[in-house]
Amino acid sequence: MRRYHTAMAKQSRREVAEGVLEITLLVTRLVTPEVRRLRPKQLSLSHMRALGFLDANPDADLSAIADYVGLTLPSMSTLVDGLVRRGLVVRLAAPRDRRRLRLRLTAAGRAALRSALAAAQAVLETRFADLSPGERALVHRAMTRLRPFLTRA
Repeated sequence: MRRYHTAMAKQSRREVAEGVLEITLLVTRLVTPEVRRLRPKQLSLSHMRALGFLDANPDADLSAIADYVGLTLPSMSTLVDGLVRRGLVVRLAAPRDRRRLRLRLTAAGRAALRSALAAAQAVLETRFADLSPGERALVHRAMTRLRPFLTRA
């Protein structure tokens, strides 16, 4: 066990960053087909990212969502128009500036997001079935430890 901790202490920031990025891409590649197969309300992954952002950031504006999803403002506007037409998102005027619009999930939008997340979670649960309890605990501790570094501004 000591050798494991010593080896881990020698990891550079670059190696850690590369490892996290690699795992992120692998997880995305693993869960994407199942989310696409279920496609709640015929939503793309960009739709799901936008819904997820709005779930975490109610009343966000278009620019904030576009930055998060990685789309241009015109593309994000088109995407949001589709979400509004489907009843998954509503546009609200900002209280102090009626020209600014805030975006908020509807109950249907929240349900579609939960459905996609449940599909992704089911894929991961199946994949992790062969991990021992100790290995699952290790993965959980690592994810818990990483969360603050990945969520701060």
